[in-house]
Amino acid sequence: MTYQLPERPACDDTSQDQRYADFLTYYSGNCDRLHAYIYSLLPHHADADDVFQRCSLLLWKKFETFDQGRDFLSWACGVAFYEVKNFLRTANRDRLQFSETLLDLLAEKRGEDLSSVPDHLAALRLCVKTLTDRQQQLIWKAYGSATTVADLAADTGRSAQTLYNQLATIRRRLAQCVQMRLAALGEDA
Repeated sequence: MTYQLPERPACDDTSQDQRYADFLTYYSGNCDRLHAYIYSLLPHHADADDVFQRCSLLLWKKFETFDQGRDFLSWACGVAFYEVKNFLRTANRDRLQFSETLLDLLAEKRGEDLSSVPDHLAALRLCVKTLTDRQQQLIWKAYGSATTVADLAADTGRSAQTLYNQLATIRRRLAQCVQMRLAALGEDA
């Protein structure tokens, strides 16, 4: 996924340039975790991407109100939470949507989990490297694109059930690997 950052302001004001540099420092260090937070609250990846893009622009617009003594990710997640709520309120495309209570609960739980995301991602990256090239390709095709398993099965000449079984086996292996790596670091998976 490509993140679109707000355009650099066209002015000679050094305080504006410093504000932009500060924003980019905070934002670039937290954009993956912010996207993961939004994705955890929305059931569809494309919706999460849309809300993430809108939220990124809104964060830039509101950055002058950010207290740099606060945690940027907590502030950004607060902004994102209201963007998600607004999206769900206005997007009546799906019959099934999260209730306000469930969304509040998910946001609270996800906010607690954010501190461990970098360790989980680092462990997952290392674990993916232990897979065979063929397994890695299957994972990237199944989860790294908009391709469905049915389309992937048709492209590879294998049955969808075979691919589902292979993906389930790979997911279990990755989950075990991540749990072992995090346990070695003294964290819960």
